[in-house]
Amino acid sequence: MIGMMYLVLTAMLALNVSASILNGYTQVDDSLHATIETMQESNADTYATFKAALDKNPEKTQEWYDKAMEVKTASDRFFDYVQKFKDDMVLLADGNKAIKNAKVSDIGKKDDTNIPSQYAINEGNAAILKEAINQYREFLISVTGDTQAFDAELRRTFVTDDGQNAEGETISWENMIFHEMPMCASITVLTKLQNDIRHCEGVATRL
Repeated sequence: MIGMMYLVLTAMLALNVSASILNGYTQVDDSLHATIETMQESNADTYATFKAALDKNPEKTQEWYDKAMEVKTASDRFFDYVQKFKDDMVLLADGNKAIKNAKVSDIGKKDDTNIPSQYAINEGNAAILKEAINQYREFLISVTGDTQAFDAELRRTFVTDDGQNAEGETISWENMIFHEMPMCASITVLTKLQNDIRHCEGVATRL
């Protein structure tokens, strides 16, 4: 449902960055943050279960605990990197009024279409993010072994392929996400990425 709403809002951006569009992205971003909190609690419970099992029978559970911790470390690192990416853009947009760990609702210049292009594309940060996405996807594929269904999910979720614009011309992943996009849209995309990280982290630790 959240994904469909996001697609509709993105299509409408081509027409106008109206107050209703800004409000729509605010709602999607809020929903994603709520989902992230729920998944983080669930993942924490899973890690606690692994630790209890390790304490009870280390010989049988050490391997699984180590794998879970490896997934947690990589996921936390990537999640925090995406958060810094968001924080840096918000700082450029709002200056000394910027709020750290801001939701879309906290951003003053929600409709600014220059900052995403400047920070992500002109300064080369989108290319770094793209590589980080690819590395995280391949890491989860490698650490979970031969799991075809989850591998397919990972490739659908963490996709960085080029696309096409309305005229059928090839457009890079970086431009699709950040070029002349308002802050509210780019920040919501990044929050969705964080949501995907926590979801796939949870799946990976349970395989």
